[in-house]
Amino acid sequence: METRNVYETDDEVQALALQEALESAGIAVVLVNHRDTAYPGITDRLRHGTEIRVEVDQAAEATQLIEEFLAAQPVEGPPIAPAPDSGLTRAIRGPGWLVISMILLGLLGIAAYLLNGN
Repeated sequence: METRNVYETDDEVQALALQEALESAGIAVVLVNHRDTAYPGITDRLRHGTEIRVEVDQAAEATQLIEEFLAAQPVEGPPIAPAPDSGLTRAIRGPGWLVISMILLGLLGIAAYLLNGN
């Protein structure tokens, strides 16, 4: 059985989900995890992902199913564009605000000292 690499990912969970989707469509899948140290000499140490391999005659069908599977997955991460008014109400946070507060309290203390005549 000659196999061909149809997809490679660093996400092992994604590789397992793709394996399940392909096998449910009747395509035999072999996963090659290049991080696996149990089989020295079999995996390529310069690569770090999980390789999805299928039989050569099923490669085109597997590639199409993988593309459809990935297109149907929700996109993770922040939205592409921020909300229109998100920059208008920005709060001051962090140590900068603390430093400004301490300076203002110091100035208030100096003013109170000078006004008391000491």
